[in-house]
Amino acid sequence: MISIPTLEELVRRDYESLLEDERLDTELGVAELILAQSIEGHAHTGAGAFHKRRYPDITTHRVVELLGWDVTECRAARQALIDEIKGWVEAFIEGEPRRRLVDSAGHPLLRVPWLPRIEVEPVEVLRGIYIGGMRDDEAVRARAEEAYGVVIGGGRCVVVDTRVMGELGEDPDRLAHEAHDSESIREYREAGMIVDPEGVAIQDVDDGPYEHYYIRYRIGPGHSDDASIIGAGLLYGLDTALGAWLADAVDTLEKFSLHFRDQDDELAALIGERVPEVKVPEAELLLYVVLCAIALGKEEKVPDSSTRHLLSIYPKTDRSLLRAHVDFLEGLRGPSQPMSHGQTTTHDFFAYLVRRLSELQRKPARLPQREASSLMSAGFAVVGPDTGVEEMVRLFADPEVEHLIVCGADGAPKGIIRAADVLRLIGGSHPTP
Repeated sequence: MISIPTLEELVRRDYESLLEDERLDTELGVAELILAQSIEGHAHTGAGAFHKRRYPDITTHRVVELLGWDVTECRAARQALIDEIKGWVEAFIEGEPRRRLVDSAGHPLLRVPWLPRIEVEPVEVLRGIYIGGMRDDEAVRARAEEAYGVVIGGGRCVVVDTRVMGELGEDPDRLAHEAHDSESIREYREAGMIVDPEGVAIQDVDDGPYEHYYIRYRIGPGHSDDASIIGAGLLYGLDTALGAWLADAVDTLEKFSLHFRDQDDELAALIGERVPEVKVPEAELLLYVVLCAIALGKEEKVPDSSTRHLLSIYPKTDRSLLRAHVDFLEGLRGPSQPMSHGQTTTHDFFAYLVRRLSELQRKPARLPQREASSLMSAGFAVVGPDTGVEEMVRLFADPEVEHLIVCGADGAPKGIIRAADVLRLIGGSHPTP
């Protein structure tokens, strides 16, 4: 008689298979935290040990329960990884920038062992976290779609009252894959299906009627996390690419953490407010957003590697995809390795993205016409050509000052100085706001 495995048995088999077959470019403890989320994905699609048995309602916290782990401890451990990235950002804001991607104790962020060997320019990493968070903003994506005439798609995670969801005839699979316009979202909120996360405790999700589900706003191919890393590197350099990767890691980890918020968005907002020199012009931001997008008909050319796949070490090259991406941006042509389950390779993907960037640069964004008054900023101070460095640092310590306008004796403007220019001049130290 054929024995049908229980859900618990399938979850354990999938975990053991992943742990045996894959070596991640991080510590074992971090690898386990990442693999638990991969099991949820396998259960949804019937992949891995699930062998076409689909469980679309399963969540990461249910997977963790079935593995016999402490759910709260697992959430806290993933949140701690996010907090280390946030701590790195806050150290810069507090005037103690780190030129290595490590936490306060010197451990590499995400525990990627080779990360501390790379010396970074902190402002450039912050730019990557900033644009990496901004690319997930629905309003930014909508502007990019309009400016370039493309379809990107997207959505976000929300807290859902499963009781109301059932009454409305909805389910997690439909929420994740069907389009929901602003009117639908409004109706869900009014009906009480989408609830304010601030009023929901962790226990209400882990032991109660609420769940943290992804809801799709617009149908489209979405974004490629690989393209976000390489695109940031092609536009701004390796340090910015590493920042974009950190933003994506936050976006992944936050889906099962101690908070029900878009922590990558919050981090981008914090950086934009406290380190305004990282901001890029609207045209550049939209170019980056479209470069990250998976173009229609190019799905096989543009892989979207999860955090697990980015860190998974390919045995034949002994490198993870993240390491391969870094090597490429450093100008090293390493061995080619497969991506997206063998549908493409790193070499083909890198070549495609370089061509794609060239195509987009030849097709400027159609930005909406705005009056100059709507774009003006009062965030400047006027200085003379002989102003010293100490005085410039003092002026930039005011968070309202974004630029210094240099004027001659006749009052005519001679040029503009940015905070980043002063930082380079004084060797990377940062004026305390």
